Amino acid sequence: MNYIEAREYLESTNKYGSVLGLDTIKELLSRLGNPQDKLNVVHFAGTNGKGSTMSYLESILLCAGYSVGKYSSPAVFDEREIITVDKTPISEKDIAKYIEIIKQACGRMVAEGLAHPTRFEIETAMAFCFFADLELDVCLIECGMGGKGDATNVFSNILLAVITSISLDHTKELGSTIEEIKENKEGIVKPGCPVVYAGTLGSIDDINKELAVRAAEELQKQGFKLKKYIDEGIEQTYWPGRMETICENPLFIIDGAHNPGAILKLRDYIDLHFTNKKITFIMGVLADKDYSEEASIIGNKATKIYTITPNNSRGLDAHKLADTILEYNESVVASDNIEEAVRKAFGEVANNNSDMIIAFGSLSILKDVKEAVHKVTN
Repeated sequence: MNYIEAREYLESTNKYGSVLGLDTIKELLSRLGNPQDKLNVVHFAGTNGKGSTMSYLESILLCAGYSVGKYSSPAVFDEREIITVDKTPISEKDIAKYIEIIKQACGRMVAEGLAHPTRFEIETAMAFCFFADLELDVCLIECGMGGKGDATNVFSNILLAVITSISLDHTKELGSTIEEIKENKEGIVKPGCPVVYAGTLGSIDDINKELAVRAAEELQKQGFKLKKYIDEGIEQTYWPGRMETICENPLFIIDGAHNPGAILKLRDYIDLHFTNKKITFIMGVLADKDYSEEASIIGNKATKIYTITPNNSRGLDAHKLADTILEYNESVVASDNIEEAVRKAFGEVANNNSDMIIAFGSLSILKDVKEAVHKVTN
């Protein structure tokens, strides 16, 4: 199997959807030699902030000289970025190697009348096999959805559980209240396992930094020599797609705020850092998110809003999003495609109707927005 064939196989498994529960992933991992049992894991759950908190802790560990695996999804700019070692994505060769092994195991399961693993379960198994073979010092593992029934929740022992900020999201699967969702996400905590929780005060970036620092301090208690590398690690952290500046003139920022909790933090960030700035938004969301609530939170913060349809099977139509935003901002236009929205947003700045541009919503739009900006500016 080569890389293209591996990717085609992964794409073919999208039909199995997303299934919470551990029976299938445990069966698959058992057939692969239970690689998860060989890992030193820091496990992350939460609604928002998992990615940036992981990146801060990863940077601290790397500055201290430890080898670090990171499994975090979904991919934003490159499919390989969900699995990294020391910030380097898994190679095409290794993906082909592990997917061939996993595909055979999946085939045997189906032949025996068992369920075929989902794509997320397959990618999770690939990450664990890859990390186990490299014998890494630490593996940072992010839950895909929730915690208790998430495919990553297969460890008998972990170094540390990290619970980031929690808000209403995936309510059909995880519960309709904050308390229910919190209980689900706390399902990653093991008996005797230390756990750190996000604070509630400050900007989202400050909260995530502080949480990463407390996680590092907890690992320090377990023998990791991290204390003198914390400041350096925080300073060197780079987290693409999170308030990331992709163009300086005009100022163009992209952010993966994709649920009400994250949109609220984005609004607070705008209020703190871009007071009195005229801002043009480019916004694209998924239909299964509470986009009406998102519109109510942030709709009045822009002088102009261009809505787009994400290139995602769950993407909300740009016109439907625009109709929803109209209640909060009359200056909203549905765009036929992302490049059109980017060109018009640049025009708003050129005509002095706006000072800057922020594109946000589904993580799946960020790569396309970045490519459109590159095309427009070149």
